[in-house]
Amino acid sequence: MTTGILLYPRFSEYELSVIISILTQANHPKIFIGLNDQAVKGEAGLTCLPETTIDNVNIEMLQSLVLPGVDDFQHLIDKEPLFHFIRRVYEQDAVIGAISSAPFLLAKSGILLDRYYTTGISKQAREFLGVFSEKGFVDAPYVFDKGILTAQGAYFIDFANKFGQVLELDYNPNWYR
Repeated sequence: MTTGILLYPRFSEYELSVIISILTQANHPKIFIGLNDQAVKGEAGLTCLPETTIDNVNIEMLQSLVLPGVDDFQHLIDKEPLFHFIRRVYEQDAVIGAISSAPFLLAKSGILLDRYYTTGISKQAREFLGVFSEKGFVDAPYVFDKGILTAQGAYFIDFANKFGQVLELDYNPNWYR
């Protein structure tokens, strides 16, 4: 089984750095998935070329999915194919990890309603966006609930380590201290 890593414009490169390293250290298969087949530029300017797209990836091969944060997700708010893709992966019982602002994508997809979660998005912004359930918000570095891992962006190392633990990967967590 494979971990999908979703790449969309302005994704946060540093939030993926440790999780990619853990997956590599554990020799766990990974695939980089784009919204389309075009190159994607991260928030710090790193340009990446997805290996496949949300329309072409074989959902059944995904054991898990990682959603990095994005410095401004305005360009993603109306991307219904993205939310449909996330729901399809969720329906396959895949583990999904979302960090920083990426829990918005989970909330917009309708899969956070009955879960505890955390995010780097402020309470005022969560209320404005209208897709979050405040009763499920936990102010913690990361939260794992029913197959969904969410984290605040500053805790990208803890997020990656917890993701590796959830997948029961064989790697050295002390490498990232």
